[in-house]
Amino acid sequence: MADKTSLKNAIFSKPLPELLDDLDKAATDARNAADEARAAGEKAASDVMKRLHKLFMTMAKDITEELGEKKK
Repeated sequence: MADKTSLKNAIFSKPLPELLDDLDKAATDARNAADEARAAGEKAASDVMKRLHKLFMTMAKDITEELGEKKK
């Protein structure tokens, strides 16, 4: 019966320092992935804001030109 338990839970066969090292590596990888995702999100948001700025500037220019033509 003990054999089945040890096979199912092979993690228990590792020494605690190795488990802690594995957990530390996994946590570091997760933090790095989160940082990369945050940076990618910020870049995407910046790109969207640049496009919106360009669109609004074009709209403002078109509206200004249209209003200028109507005054004449």
